[in-house]
Amino acid sequence: MTESSASAYGGKGSLVLGVTWAEAGLALILFALRAKTASFSPPGQAYFGVFGVRWDFIWVTIALVLALCTQCLMTVSVRYGLGNHQDLLSGSNIVQTNLWSWMAQIVAILCLAISRIAVISFLLSLQARTRSIGRIVLYGVGAIQGIINVIEVGLILNQCDPTKKLWDPDIPGTCDKVLICSQVGFLQGSIGAAADLFLAFYPVYIIGRLQQMKLTTKVGLCLIMSGGLIAGIAGINKTVAIASITHDDLTYAIYKLNTWVLTEMWFIIIFGSIPVLRPFFVRFTQDIKSAAGYGHSRSGTTPSDYLNDSRNRRESWIQLDDQSQSTCVTRVSTYAKGALDGHGRESDDTSIKPQQSGRQILVTRQTTVESERC
Repeated sequence: MTESSASAYGGKGSLVLGVTWAEAGLALILFALRAKTASFSPPGQAYFGVFGVRWDFIWVTIALVLALCTQCLMTVSVRYGLGNHQDLLSGSNIVQTNLWSWMAQIVAILCLAISRIAVISFLLSLQARTRSIGRIVLYGVGAIQGIINVIEVGLILNQCDPTKKLWDPDIPGTCDKVLICSQVGFLQGSIGAAADLFLAFYPVYIIGRLQQMKLTTKVGLCLIMSGGLIAGIAGINKTVAIASITHDDLTYAIYKLNTWVLTEMWFIIIFGSIPVLRPFFVRFTQDIKSAAGYGHSRSGTTPSDYLNDSRNRRESWIQLDDQSQSTCVTRVSTYAKGALDGHGRESDDTSIKPQQSGRQILVTRQTTVESERC
């Protein structure tokens, strides 16, 4: 940065960077975990993605790239004076601040649409290949997001003639479409916030109809899948901030809007990744329990231990379906265990019991069952 841009940094700029870069760091951690544990399609279900990679992971990867570009563009804008009062900045700094800020907002608008499509892809994968009104609604939400956000980008770039006057008010020209752009921006923000709230409540509604799931599991899934409510709240604050912008001190007044834009963008990625990582957290919890009980003797194992382990494995991957008969499609891992006697025959008792003899052979059969009722 030049000396003038370094001196322009200040005001609310540090708040913008501190909040948004912290959110970016958390999103990167969750994305790394997602890439390691939940980036590939389930075995035998290649329709969840392309070349073995899940569709929701492909979309969130694109969204993350756009989000990082937005974050970097906004950082440059802050360095030129965003968050500072306009009368403290030079003319060139004002132009650069506006230019980088507008570029960041345009990329952020595209990122918001892609991020929501990633969440929709994940919800579609939970429902498996079912035909229901819910899938049609999800596709509709994704299509509306793409259309309204692209329209908003087009209006931003064409609200002034020439376009350069958008960030340099001293250039001769007109900005006849500023009011229309502001109104469409308010509409786009409202629709986006409504989409965030819908995508948070939709899985809660589906989970509530499942009759074969324990209440504790339902509550846990509803909590981790309703994090989009926070993104929706951020979207509401962003929309409200649009109306509070004044052009008299734009470099300072716009800091709140830009902060909420980036916050909503990161929150969609963050809270959209937490439900995907549920199997990782389940396995992590099981590993902790296993490590805590590592010193226990093998002879102390009881049939209930194996039943509990089987139950945990069943709950590590759940697909939801909203068919009219309150069905669910569940990947179930079951274990049938039998002790072989010394002659190589399987005993009739399928539970594991301490044997009086010195040696025994334990046979484990793992069966994966996929059931679907429509």
